[in-house]
Amino acid sequence: MFTDTMKNRYTYLNSMKNIVWEEALERPERPTLTVVLHPDLEPIFDKLMRDRPTWRFKSSELIYSNTTTPSTVAVTKFKIYDGDEELGQLWRETHWRDQEVRYCFNNFRLHKERHRNSQSYTTKPDVAVKRIVKAFHMKTPSERAADAQEAVRTVVNNVVQEVSWPVRKAKALIEQELFVYAANHWDEVKHMLSDKGSAIDLPNLVQAHNEMMLMQEAVSQGNGVNVQLEPNGTYSTSRPVNTGFETHSYTDATLPDHLRGALGLLKLVEDKGAIDGVGARIHANLYYVMDKKE
Repeated sequence: MFTDTMKNRYTYLNSMKNIVWEEALERPERPTLTVVLHPDLEPIFDKLMRDRPTWRFKSSELIYSNTTTPSTVAVTKFKIYDGDEELGQLWRETHWRDQEVRYCFNNFRLHKERHRNSQSYTTKPDVAVKRIVKAFHMKTPSERAADAQEAVRTVVNNVVQEVSWPVRKAKALIEQELFVYAANHWDEVKHMLSDKGSAIDLPNLVQAHNEMMLMQEAVSQGNGVNVQLEPNGTYSTSRPVNTGFETHSYTDATLPDHLRGALGLLKLVEDKGAIDGVGARIHANLYYVMDKKE
């Protein structure tokens, strides 16, 4: 354990072979730097090493120091292993409010048990050791099986996504070309469909769709007018402009012929209905009328 000298170098803390600090080889070596186990953690590690002699402790904590002068830094964060299996994490921190020293620890079992707190901690070393020894142990066969199932599910889902994306893209391109061909050669294509499919009037559906897309574009560009029927029998119109809305009020006598004709048609459709090239009935008192086509 901890012998990957090809990528990392290891400093054995306090001359104990099962407590190491790991540093990447590409970082410059700092011979003037002395790295030790934080004194507050010594009683916990002393007890854990006696209770669990097979455990190993590794830290990858980043340490910054002035390399021109000798200095000593203390490591505070560790991962705990039994063989090659990571059991959990242990670290020391100082609470920002009262500067109280806390011993924090976590693993997947403790994480599952908690509902609100983000971590488990105590200020007493003996309590920390008891809780770590109780919760930190190798996974059971059921836990390993659950991990295996999750790993398989994740990899399979990722592979499916990688494979299905180009397939979906190809399908969309093919469907687009086939749809255009079918729309232009419907009499030829409809005979290849089922009875229900051949009954579709595709050319008229496409024409209606295109008309509705034109209406949507007209609304977004302000190429139309909203007509509100007021309780007093007048007509209020509004059209979006750069500065807000351009509004007018009309009576039956002064209502423009274009709006009069469009409203006469739109009053015949149901609420939230539309007529191609004319407009839409929003509800009984509100209508949208497209601008007259040239």
